[in-house]
Amino acid sequence: MLTKTNKPLLVSLSFAGLIAGLFVGGSNWQPVAEGLPDAGPVVTWSVQLSKLIFTGIGIVIFGRLIALTFFLSSTDFRKVLSKVSVLANFWAAIAIVTAIAQMSYVLGLDLNRTFEPGVISTYLFDLTSARGYVISAVLAIAISILALTIKSENSKLFLVVLAGAAITAPLLNSHAASLGDHSMALTSSVVHGLSVSAWVGALIAVIPNIHAGEAKVVTKFGSLAKWAVLALAISGTAATYTRLDSISDFWLTGYGQLVVIKVSVFIAAISLAGKIRAKLAKNISVAKFLTFELAFLAMAIGFGVALQNTQLSRESIVLPSAAEEILGFEFPPAPTATSYIFGWHPEWVLLTLSMIGLAMYTYGVAKLKRKGITWPIGRTIAFIIGVSLMIWASSSGIAKYAMVSFSAHMIQHMVLSMITPIFLVLSAPVTLALRVLPTQSDPDHRNAREWILAIVHSNYARIITHPILVLVIFTFGLYGVYFTPLFADLMRSHTGHVFMELHFLLSGFLFAFMTVGVDPAPRQLPHWSKLMMVLTALGLHTFFALAIMQSTEPIGADWYSQVQPPWIYNLLKDSYAGGGVAWAVGEIPTLILAIIVVAQWARSDSRLANRMDRAAQRDGDSELKAYNERLARLSKSDSAND
Repeated sequence: MLTKTNKPLLVSLSFAGLIAGLFVGGSNWQPVAEGLPDAGPVVTWSVQLSKLIFTGIGIVIFGRLIALTFFLSSTDFRKVLSKVSVLANFWAAIAIVTAIAQMSYVLGLDLNRTFEPGVISTYLFDLTSARGYVISAVLAIAISILALTIKSENSKLFLVVLAGAAITAPLLNSHAASLGDHSMALTSSVVHGLSVSAWVGALIAVIPNIHAGEAKVVTKFGSLAKWAVLALAISGTAATYTRLDSISDFWLTGYGQLVVIKVSVFIAAISLAGKIRAKLAKNISVAKFLTFELAFLAMAIGFGVALQNTQLSRESIVLPSAAEEILGFEFPPAPTATSYIFGWHPEWVLLTLSMIGLAMYTYGVAKLKRKGITWPIGRTIAFIIGVSLMIWASSSGIAKYAMVSFSAHMIQHMVLSMITPIFLVLSAPVTLALRVLPTQSDPDHRNAREWILAIVHSNYARIITHPILVLVIFTFGLYGVYFTPLFADLMRSHTGHVFMELHFLLSGFLFAFMTVGVDPAPRQLPHWSKLMMVLTALGLHTFFALAIMQSTEPIGADWYSQVQPPWIYNLLKDSYAGGGVAWAVGEIPTLILAIIVVAQWARSDSRLANRMDRAAQRDGDSELKAYNERLARLSKSDSAND
């Protein structure tokens, strides 16, 4: 286990991996030619070392929170969270140090010039590479405060999400759009960082339990480790592909050589993990093997941080114009139906989520079929259609045209927020999961099924599904995005654009879920209330479309004026066309929702009538007879009084 003896050893190995990696990759400080900006050796080494410390603390916090939420006994959770709170304070501090060092390194400023008046306040949040660490610091402070106050199981999961977000924030600026495959590069970096943190961090957290031979904890950690290693391998392969130009880069460039070293060290750690599992099954001591596994992982993390700071071997794509440099790809040709429908411009976040969702849904249906349980084919078809629309809207030709044309963007928006959610909701994914997943077997921790039920019936879910709030998110959010500078700001950033797409999808899903959903819900709304929600949304959406069409300024002009292709002659006309799309395409799904609500209302009344008829047949219509007898008694009483 981790002792006072081997903790310093592991830290030293991690720093040794970092330093060796920097020399292999050529990222160690070297004097620059006179006249060029140079941050100097102190700032250069401070950036690297602070990033390693930031990564190490994040791994420990993330792993402890995962273990506490899913593996470990909750009897001493307050003690664990107190330690997490203290660590989170250090995490926030080192994040700020890293942000300032990164800012100085990018600007070529030494320490003296870094702390001159106005430098930090001017540049710290404007530089994306430094901004990510500032965001991480804010999230770490939130973890520190909440860790001392939370009481519920749901709150533990929320802390896991916050820690994952803090790890993710700096990784969202780890690749330049001009290198190509930008979406794949960022998505793979995030998955890679989270999978490493989950595997290594959870391993550190459960080492005492492994030594104690707690089979339940070991089994749960083993399942997590297998999935984390699989995600690590896939994301690592994708990340490497987006950063190398050819196979020869593996031995001809510092970046490629460092990748080979890191992969080799990880393979050694994975091999040791397999031996540890085999020996645990035979009740053989694994202390020596665990120490070696942790040693390899510590070195791998050091090499990984060095890799983040190593110059990529892939060269930037030379594009014909400044506008295309901003986009990161060449202007698409003038749009046609073929280029809209059959083009390919993958957004790997939504594409990955779509494929995972499709695989899980298919697995669930197949598992029910093996048990002899029938699942409506219509629901399966609805899910396939919904996922297909999601992939088309985010990864087809329309996705590329949406970056340069507001009318194309509005088609993408309408499909993601108005059409796709209807099919996804009618496929009843929550009901399928509840039927497939096993019931609770561990009294100390919820399984996946219990987590779904807990989230569906949580206070947060009740708040977020309030009809007024649902309407605000679904409709008034449109006005907040498109009629403010926020839209252009989101379009400028790949991360912002992904968040916008996710907002469209999730807000539409929430609205469809509360109006025509067939899954268990935190609130059960009467059908008349659902119909009022749909009709209100219809009116607000119409006003939104008309406001765009009547606007005297192009929507998102700050963005679209910078990336205007030669086949768009008038941005205002393109905005007008986008408003027309919002009106025409948006109204049809809303009317379909209204029809579905009315049909479900009628079916509900029919079921109620049938239930009452069956009850009357069973008891001879006793309820009606009792009612008639009561009326007779009242009539007799009135006659006697007269």
